[in-house]
Amino acid sequence: MAILTISREYGSGGREIGRRVADHLGYQFVDKERLFQDLEKIGPRWVRVAKEVDEVCPTLWERHDWQYRGYVAQMEDLILKYALGGNVVIIGRGGSFLLQEVPFCLRVRLVASLEARLKAIMAREELNLEAAKRLIAQIDGERACFIKANYGRDWDVEQVYDLTLNTDSLSYDRVVDILVESLAAKDRLATPEAKARLGQVALAYRLKARIATDPRVLVPTLEVSPEGDGLVVSGIMHTPKEFHLLQEMAREVCGDKPVRFDLHRRA
Repeated sequence: MAILTISREYGSGGREIGRRVADHLGYQFVDKERLFQDLEKIGPRWVRVAKEVDEVCPTLWERHDWQYRGYVAQMEDLILKYALGGNVVIIGRGGSFLLQEVPFCLRVRLVASLEARLKAIMAREELNLEAAKRLIAQIDGERACFIKANYGRDWDVEQVYDLTLNTDSLSYDRVVDILVESLAAKDRLATPEAKARLGQVALAYRLKARIATDPRVLVPTLEVSPEGDGLVVSGIMHTPKEFHLLQEMAREVCGDKPVRFDLHRRA
C-alpha cells in the first residue's frame, strides 16, 4: 500500500531511480506523461493548458486564471487517485507536499552536485557546458516557483522529506535499495484508519477539481477540506445561483456525505 513521492534536482536521476523502484516492486509509475494521458481522457483543453504551464513558475495572471486553477486542481485529483490505490511511485508535480500528512507515503528528495548534474545533462541532452548550466538553473527555478506558488512552501526544505539522498555519493543501485527498504517500513503504517483518512482527503480534492473546472462558477480562494465524517467548502461566491450549483456538485461527487459550506459573499 505504500506510496513513494520523488522530488528531484534536475539531473539527479529521479526518473530513472523511480522507474527502477517501480519495476522492482511492481508499483505503478506516475510521471508527467502518465498524467497527461489521463488529462487527455478528461478533455484536450486540459492537455493544452498542461503543456503551457506544467511545473513552471506561474505569472500573477495565471495564478488567478480559471484554466490554470482548474488544471492544478485536476492534477491534484489525479495524484490523490493514484495515491489511494497505493503501490505507486509519483514523480514531481508537488506530490511530496500534497501527501505530506499521509503516514504511509515515503517522501524523498534526490540531489547531486552541480558538477555531476552538468555531466549528466550534457551527455543526455547533447549540450555544451553553458547551455547545460542555463537549463539546470531554469528548470530548478521553475520547479521551486511552482511549489511556492501552489503550496506556499520552499521546494528544498529538508523537513518536508523523509529522506534526502545524494546521487553523487550514492550509486543508483544503492539508492534503489534504500528506497525499497524504507517503503517496506512505510507499508506497515497503512492502517485502516490511515487509508480511510486518505480516502476522505482524496474525496475533498475530487470535489475541488469538480468545482474548479466548471466555468459556471468562480470561487476565489477555493478550499475543500475534510471535516469530521464529511467535507467543508470555503471561499468567496458572487451570487445565490453559484451556491445552488455548488450544492449540486457536492451531491454529484459526495453523494450522502455531509458537506458544509463556509462561503462569503463578495459585495
